[in-house]
Amino acid sequence: MLKNLRLWLPGVMLAGLISAGCFLVSGQFIVTFDFASHGFDPLIVASPTTLAGVPVDLNLISEYKDHKGDLKDVVDLALLGKMTNLTGTATDVEVWMVANPSGILTTDTAVRAAGVRVWGPLTLPANGAVSINWNKSATLFSGRKALIGEIKGDGRFDLYAIGSGAYNFRVDKGALVAVISAGK
Repeated sequence: MLKNLRLWLPGVMLAGLISAGCFLVSGQFIVTFDFASHGFDPLIVASPTTLAGVPVDLNLISEYKDHKGDLKDVVDLALLGKMTNLTGTATDVEVWMVANPSGILTTDTAVRAAGVRVWGPLTLPANGAVSINWNKSATLFSGRKALIGEIKGDGRFDLYAIGSGAYNFRVDKGALVAVISAGK
């Protein structure tokens, strides 16, 4: 009798929660904003006065849109891709975020005035290339909190890669990846 009660009681409790409309759903999911899928591959950053920004709208990604109402936290972030310096001078690359985009900015002065640095600096050697994997990217986040705020907010912001001095570089296969925790 006691053995049957131990099996029967959890089943009755689960049935009661389900009939009352109480569901506990939680987990993590990955949101990937792939630059190529949105027309930004390669991304050429030709000079401090000829920038190319990436308008990010996470609402275009089904994983984000489907779970946005249940979003609890951003567990991890990465900016991935390959950066190639197209000049004979080393440069330090940073990624800046503009939270309330009102059009693409074209100078690094305008980006610095309107945005916040979220990643970098990464030194690109003269005429060299650096592949950025998850571990490398994680060490370069400097404005993680600001970026997480935008992901947890409306999911719309612009990203700009800018360099130091006179620069010209290319980003290939760029992507912003977020591991998001969700639950009700």
